[in-house]
Amino acid sequence: MMTTVELDASNRIVLSRELRRIAGIPRRQKLIVSATPGRIVLEMEPNASGHIVKRGKLRIWKGAVPTTPIEEAVDRSRRYTR
Repeated sequence: MMTTVELDASNRIVLSRELRRIAGIPRRQKLIVSATPGRIVLEMEPNASGHIVKRGKLRIWKGAVPTTPIEEAVDRSRRYTR
């Protein structure tokens, strides 16, 4: 589906319900935004069902393995706070 979207008075982009439905974007979904000259790309953030548990001095991921690159996952776990 191709459509034209206008910016509102506050320079916000609003995606129509139909566009979100076709793209499979649920309500309140976080999106990853990347931009290059003349192009903005919106991608759904991976939905990792799990959490970090502290066991002694270690922090362990409980749940499905997320699609996050290993470097980013390690960095997030080092800066994890509850």
